[in-house]
Amino acid sequence: MGAPAPARRIASTASGAQRRRDTLVGILLVLPAILLALGFKIVPLIRGIYASFFVSQFGETGHWAGLANYLRMLGDPKVLEAFLNAGKVVLTLPAWVILPLFVALLIFQRTPGWRLFRAVYFLPYTIAPVIVGQVFRELLHAQGPLNELLRKIGLGFLALSWLGDKRVALFSLVGVVLWSYFGLGVVTYLAGLGTIPDELFDAAALDGAGFLTRMFRIVIPIILPVMGYWTILCTSGLLVWMFPFIFAMTEGGPGYATMLPEYLVYITAFRFSELGYGTTIGVALFVFVLIFATFQVRYMYVSGTRRQKA
Repeated sequence: MGAPAPARRIASTASGAQRRRDTLVGILLVLPAILLALGFKIVPLIRGIYASFFVSQFGETGHWAGLANYLRMLGDPKVLEAFLNAGKVVLTLPAWVILPLFVALLIFQRTPGWRLFRAVYFLPYTIAPVIVGQVFRELLHAQGPLNELLRKIGLGFLALSWLGDKRVALFSLVGVVLWSYFGLGVVTYLAGLGTIPDELFDAAALDGAGFLTRMFRIVIPIILPVMGYWTILCTSGLLVWMFPFIFAMTEGGPGYATMLPEYLVYITAFRFSELGYGTTIGVALFVFVLIFATFQVRYMYVSGTRRQKA
């Protein structure tokens, strides 16, 4: 026999009250994060978009300019070169995705020397970017220690002006940033590798699978979501992580060879006091990153859906 009607009503009322309490607790738990996002992300974004329609300088109220800043930006060769440089930086993304994965797998599989990797791989990430930039500015100087070493070992033809030659300055800068953030990628991948059952690696070892076979046949298919997350993080990070390194190492030079949109926003708004125009470039950078991230998220979603159906 079923429970009496009054008992069912009491149970239903208690269940409803519990759900309301759970909902309230959930709201209270996420409320600080929502307030922080509103205060430091959403509101500044809206204010920035609004400010991009004004011509303003420090100490001035500014006046409405409509689309004038955007039209000026479309014809500004400095902006075009900065975004072309950003595109070149994004092309280095495979190195950011594959190299940390390779080292993470070496550590996870306890390949000979893994203790050394485990001890030192995260150290660069703990050093302030400006300090890293200052150190590498001296190391990569045309007469710096790196070129002196190359000359002494008979590789003088490789001694370049790493930060003074337009052909290599941007990629030298990217290499320094990769060195600095390398440990973050390794930690991210190690977290994903920890979810792979040991039985899969044991079975692969019994079948005689080598390092590369395990990497491409076992590891990558399983941790694709982690790789997707790291790829999206790097895509946006490549365009915002580099500011302190540019500031400390090249200041956008030689010429505009290492000028990226984020640094152009800084010098336009704070050195030339063109706040409205600098904000306009910042909005364009936001759209640029958003487009890349949207395509990547869409690709991850489609790939995940196909794997589930398979």
